[in-house]
Amino acid sequence: MARLSPPRQLIEEDNRQAFDCGRDSMNEWFRRHAWRNQQLGVSRSTVICDAQTGEIAGYVTLAMGHIEREYLPKASQRNRPENIPIFLLGQLAVDRRFQKTGVARSLLFYALKTSVRVAKEVGCVGVLTHPLDDEVRAFYRRFGFEDLPYDRRRSMMVRIKDLERNGFGED
Repeated sequence: MARLSPPRQLIEEDNRQAFDCGRDSMNEWFRRHAWRNQQLGVSRSTVICDAQTGEIAGYVTLAMGHIEREYLPKASQRNRPENIPIFLLGQLAVDRRFQKTGVARSLLFYALKTSVRVAKEVGCVGVLTHPLDDEVRAFYRRFGFEDLPYDRRRSMMVRIKDLERNGFGED
C-alpha cells in the first residue's frame, strides 16, 4: 500500500481532476468548488496524499457555522442562545484506490482534533455534519456523532465537550 502524507491544506497545484470517490456529487464539488471556497475563506479543505505520487487519497472540509437551538435535543436547548456556534464538517471523501485503508478515519480524527483545538480559542458547541446515506451515518455514529432529532435535514453532531472527554483535546 502507498505511503501517505500527513494531513495538509489543499493547494492550487493539487490534481483534483483525478480524484474519484465513487460519488459524482462529491467528486464534482471537490473539483469545482473546494479550491474556490478556500480562496474565498468559506471553508478549508485538508488532504491526505500518496507520498510518492502526490495523488489525493482523501479530503475533509471544515467551516464555521451555526445551528438553531430548536434542532437540538430538548435537554440541550435550555439557557442557550437562538443560534448555536458549530463547526461544519461539510465533506469527507476518499478516492476509490485508497478506500478501506483508514484514510477516512485519519481525516475525521484530523477534523475533530482541529475543532477541539480551535474551540479552546473560539466558542463552539460541536461538530455538525450532513451524512449522505445510512452507511455514512453509521460511520459517523461510531465516532460519537448523534442524530439531531428535530432537524429535517437529518444532521448529526458530536459535542466538543464529548470529544475532549474522549481525548481529542490532547496532543
